[in-house]
Formats: sequence, structure tokens, C-alpha cells
Amino acid sequence: MTPTSLPLFDQPITSTTNQSKSFPVAETVALYGPESLSDAQIIEAMLNRVRPGRAEEILHQAESLGRLVAMGPAELKALGLTKAEMARFAILQEVHRRSTRGGLDRPRISSPRSAGTYLLPKVQGWTEERFGMLALNAKGDLLADRVLAHGTATACLISPREFFREALRFGATTALAWHNHPSGDPTPSREDMALTTRLRSAGESLGVPLADHMVLGGDRWHSFRAAEGWDR
Repeated sequence: MTPTSLPLFDQPITSTTNQSKSFPVAETVALYGPESLSDAQIIEAMLNRVRPGRAEEILHQAESLGRLVAMGPAELKALGLTKAEMARFAILQEVHRRSTRGGLDRPRISSPRSAGTYLLPKVQGWTEERFGMLALNAKGDLLADRVLAHGTATACLISPREFFREALRFGATTALAWHNHPSGDPTPSREDMALTTRLRSAGESLGVPLADHMVLGGDRWHSFRAAEGWDR
């Protein structure tokens, strides 16, 4: 497959350099390298609809490329992106997350510290709350990492039924709940505390104990397991 045949990068863009003609993104990268692309050109390569100035408008609304890539589905939709375009940005997030794991395909989550070390890089830059689940085996090896719900800047709803249905789908022995606080403060709310109690109760009934509930904010985390002394 040649660079110009790549379906994602075969759309004409307007160069912001002093080139005498416009190149498709793939050809620009082939000739000058990816570092030659502006932020707007990178955004345009991810779009379905090519309209002059659209990428620049999106970049202006998002304020920066980094913030755009960290946005959740609701925020991307508000910018006018299609489902296919939103999926492409989600893939960029996943590529970044996997590339920062340190080469571990199945990290071991055996303590609040190891959970925090794994999860904090994942949520950096997120501007809306998301709730997820880590499915773990008996040794704490990660079987699956799933975002189960997206919310607003201050709230995200999930039910124990949804949580453990997904954990059981991956054959989890234990399951770890996590969510982020976009404010940067990981202090749990009353709703967080009530949900943790419900998850623990449901997990005990199903024979899939709740390993922990981690609240992530900024560069800090709160572990319900550590704070409430579940191991005592």
C-alpha cells in the first residue's frame, strides 16, 4: 500500500507553509515528515467532511490539539464531529494510552499504588467524568480495561448490574472500579461513597469481590480500599 492510498489520509488540505501547491496529507508527510504538519492539518486528516476552515474552527473551539484529543464523546459531538470522526479521536487516545504502559500487555494490579500508577496517565486531560472497570484474575493480572459510562464535567452514572455484567463477561475473579474527577480533586463525594457500598455488596453476592474503587484527579488518587481499611 502506498502512502497516497491510505484511506484516512487521502483528503486534500491547505498548507500553511510557503509551498506553491496543496498536498494530500499522506504526500505531505512522505515529502516533509509528520513534523511538518500544523495542528489544524492533523485535525483535518481525522475529519470526514472537508470544508475550508473547518479544522481551524474546531481547533479554536477546543483551544489546543492536546485538549481536543482528550475530549470525550459528548464534547466531540458538541464540536460537530460525526461518529466516524469521534471514533478516530478515540483511537488516538487509545494509541497514546497503550504506548505509555511501558510495554506491559497485562500489567498486574495488586495494590492501590499499582492501580493508581496504571490509571493516572489514562485520565490526564479528560474534561468530563468517566467511569470504568478493570477486570482482574486471581493474581491481579489485567484481563480487560473498559470505560463503561461517560458523564458531564461533574457527574457520571453507572449501576452495579452494568459493572459486574461487564466484569463477568471477561471471566474476572475480582473487579476494580474507577472514575475521574475533572476538577483535579480526588476527594470522593457522598454519591461515590454510596456507589462503592452498593458495588461491594453486589460483588459479594456474585462471588466477584470489588478489588477497589479508585477516584482519580490531577496527579492524585483516592483508594476506598486503603482509606476504609478493607484488608483489616
